[in-house]
Amino acid sequence: MKNLSYLLFLLAFLPTFAFSQNLAEKLGYPADAKLLIIHGDDVGVSHSQTKATFDAMKNGVVNSTSMMVPSGWSAEVGEMAKEMPNADIGIHITLTNEWLNFNWGPEAGKTAVPGLTNEKGHMYPDCAQVTANASPEEVEKEIRAQIKAANQMGIRPTHLDSHMGCIFYGRPEYLASYLKIAQELKIPAMINEQMINGIVKNNPVLFSEIDVDKFPLVNKIIMAEPKDYESGMDIFYADELNNIQPGLNVILIHLAFDDDEMNSVTKGHDFFHAPWRQEDYNFFTSDKARELVEKNNVKLVTWREVGKAMQF
Repeated sequence: MKNLSYLLFLLAFLPTFAFSQNLAEKLGYPADAKLLIIHGDDVGVSHSQTKATFDAMKNGVVNSTSMMVPSGWSAEVGEMAKEMPNADIGIHITLTNEWLNFNWGPEAGKTAVPGLTNEKGHMYPDCAQVTANASPEEVEKEIRAQIKAANQMGIRPTHLDSHMGCIFYGRPEYLASYLKIAQELKIPAMINEQMINGIVKNNPVLFSEIDVDKFPLVNKIIMAEPKDYESGMDIFYADELNNIQPGLNVILIHLAFDDDEMNSVTKGHDFFHAPWRQEDYNFFTSDKARELVEKNNVKLVTWREVGKAMQF
């Protein structure tokens, strides 16, 4: 999670207010409602991550998550989801493996998608290496393999999103496969106006069979940067909740416990490590977070609800 370009990408989301006004009304809210998804990424990467996330969904204000299928603890997501049958769980499409000592290969198998593996058979640590080595066909095959595996674990995804943003940085064909598969499944895929203007409109033939207009666009994604962690996560998240604007917003967080397991997984990383994830957990299970949501008249919505408003 040290991919700086990923952070910059998320912060570059452009306004799409006109669509979100319509979305708010479809969901039964006033046109100027402040819609918010509080989304915990990376379930399945570790027991600590999955347990903390499901606990925050039960006892805090976190209301959405997405799973990393190729990682070692993904099967536990299906087990924990049995306790929350209506949980909002998507697929965190995983094309990379950024950790030092905790490694995995593609769900489709290294023989089927050799361009997604390094010389050890593991996924590459960053998106640039994925783009340089993985063909569009291999990426689509891997996306489908991850969804199929999640289905076999009992997960019917409510949406798609992308680990480290590799779907969005890579070849435009990656995004086309991502949207095409979401359209087949009739579920949302996290996209924004920047992607539409910068990728879709520049590749009209590639996206000709995808009804892009039916996908809800995110107005703003909020994610803490290293400087926010250093200055205090409570301060950062409180300020963001106090300044939420109308439209569809997503607070993207990573919840885990600061325990031996998570410290081992995140070894060698100065940020997005176990202490960072504990801070996310602490804030979004606090009374303060709940009070700020209520005080600012923020309407918590899920990808499942957004999906029902789509007209495929």
